[in-house]
Amino acid sequence: MLPLHPHDPPSVGPHRLYARLGEDAYARVYLGAAGVEDPVAVKVVRPEYATSPAFRSAFTHRVESARGLDSTHVCPVRDADLRGAVPWAALSRPLGPSLADLVRGNGSLPADALHPLALALAQGLVDLHSAGRAHGSLWPDGVLLSDRTALLADPGLERAVNDTGQRTPHPAFTAPEGGAAPAADVFSWASTLCFAASGVEGPDGLARVPLQLRGLVDTCLKLDPRLRPSAHDLVRMLGGPAEPPGWPPPVRAAIEAVADAQRSILSAAAASPREPQGEKAAPKRNRGRLLSVGAGALALGVLVTVGVVLDRVLGEEAATPGPQAEGDGGSDGLITDAGCLDGPGFPAPEQPVPNDTAFWKPGFSPDGDVLAVTSTAGLTIWDWREGEEIARPTENSAYGVRPVFSPVGCTVAATESVEYEGHEHPVVVGYTHDLPGGTTTEHLGPQEGPDEDGHWMLKPMAVQDMAFSPDGSRLAVTMNTTHQVESTVVVDTATGEAGEPMAPGLQYGTVFVDEDHLATNDRSEIHVWEADTGEEAHVVRGSSSSTLAAVPGRTEVAHLDGDRIVITDYTTGTEVASFTRGEFETDDEPLLAELVLDSVHGRVYATWQVGTGPGSWRYQNYVWDLESGENLAEGNEEIGNYRTIAPHPDGEVLAASTVADSELVLVDPDTFEVIERLG
Repeated sequence: MLPLHPHDPPSVGPHRLYARLGEDAYARVYLGAAGVEDPVAVKVVRPEYATSPAFRSAFTHRVESARGLDSTHVCPVRDADLRGAVPWAALSRPLGPSLADLVRGNGSLPADALHPLALALAQGLVDLHSAGRAHGSLWPDGVLLSDRTALLADPGLERAVNDTGQRTPHPAFTAPEGGAAPAADVFSWASTLCFAASGVEGPDGLARVPLQLRGLVDTCLKLDPRLRPSAHDLVRMLGGPAEPPGWPPPVRAAIEAVADAQRSILSAAAASPREPQGEKAAPKRNRGRLLSVGAGALALGVLVTVGVVLDRVLGEEAATPGPQAEGDGGSDGLITDAGCLDGPGFPAPEQPVPNDTAFWKPGFSPDGDVLAVTSTAGLTIWDWREGEEIARPTENSAYGVRPVFSPVGCTVAATESVEYEGHEHPVVVGYTHDLPGGTTTEHLGPQEGPDEDGHWMLKPMAVQDMAFSPDGSRLAVTMNTTHQVESTVVVDTATGEAGEPMAPGLQYGTVFVDEDHLATNDRSEIHVWEADTGEEAHVVRGSSSSTLAAVPGRTEVAHLDGDRIVITDYTTGTEVASFTRGEFETDDEPLLAELVLDSVHGRVYATWQVGTGPGSWRYQNYVWDLESGENLAEGNEEIGNYRTIAPHPDGEVLAASTVADSELVLVDPDTFEVIERLG
């Protein structure tokens, strides 16, 4: 839960807003209330969906059909405005944390808390399925924990996004067959329990589920939906229908601590009316969170106290806080908890990018609101829907490394070419730019930086790649090393401190495969490393290039092996899928330049550089459908015009740079035609 930003509305309909609860697939979610003891979660539809007739129709249908639902374990719809310029819905919101917040902040649930959780959620699904509707988007952030029980945070309103064919919410918890059906809900139920028991997203946490539940959970994860039990079966096998057992004392104490803090926030804010929007002071630029006045500062103080209480009541040593647990906005933190469009801390560019600017590598923010692109003009940040460059943190940019955003907040990691005295060639140096906070941090990786006189003991190493962990708590920085020198360090984004060097030798394509493991590619093998210890956990043999991509929510990586793009389960070495480029043998020195996985559309994007003569190249693009293996680019001349492609996280558009003029363009993801030019 975050304090309101000055740009947030003070109220929605009759509901006064007190804090941000976060975002889901289609809406920003606020804590609102008419009174302290009657809180609601107000879901305000994001602009891109508010203007979509298809989404509005699907959302209206889901809200209206849920109004009569009566369930102890599903939060009901209390109020809604479905015809206004910006639709919204208000749902009952019991005080307490989400399952995701509790687990990510304090570790997995103890075994005696899993049965109450399992039974409560199963009974919530029974109530939905008996009413003739599937939930369709069950995941840990959508599960609320009160002092008495667990509840589904809504009756499946997020599924309206998928009803319009735009995306599947929360793919790590979605059944392999996709869609919204009772059997798919059962798969998501099991995946959510795996997360509760392990802290690992999706089914990968099955091994941590206690034995008394593991067999049932495993059955619910069957690939064939016909082999899964129904929600009614789950309730019966868990001893219901019945009121779930109470939480074990440590868990209940942790839940009550959060509820008490939320109640204090509501009480304090209700006693201190919020200032009118026009009278607010402009937000300050610093490394801390961007706070609204008065109640926001109090809210943050209460939340910090809650973090301490949770550590104590669960009997765990306080872990290093992640970005969402920062309390003081300390000077070493890399990530400010604010949205990308909440008022950038970097000033807007004084001049537009020059007409001859060459754009190189694009990357979308996780919320999809902004686009970061490296270019000859520097690192450019775009509000792509408005076609406007909103920030340029640096006018220096290096060509080879794609900018990547942190999964929380709005911090982008990118590289610059830096000249050092005594060195003939510039060195590629890594930086993180916290866009809301307006701060920049240098990352030299596993090497000693220059002394006070600017001298290096060894030749400075260049950055090969940078990657954030899925929860944003870690940043990996990989260098261009030689021989068996360690290439990579992992930086704690809450403190800015780097761990011990790891991954010896020349490594490429660094990606996090889950919260605690990262993978690198040495052009012959894929190595999976423990992020904390640097120990090698897995090896995949048979890599033919430096490219590497991870499949979200699965123990799988994509890479080039000979003439094929291969997806491999790195825990077993088993090939899961492969895609062959037919012209490989007839091309002159084909080089795989880009490999991108699009989990929303279920695609693999691959770009080859193919020699056409001495010192000259052409680009060849492939777009394979993950399910059918079909090359969607075949016969489509438009797709051959792009040097690099970045998919939007919600599937709205593709961002690309063109081959001919290195222009920055937005591309229709179905036809691959240019729909807008930026810059």
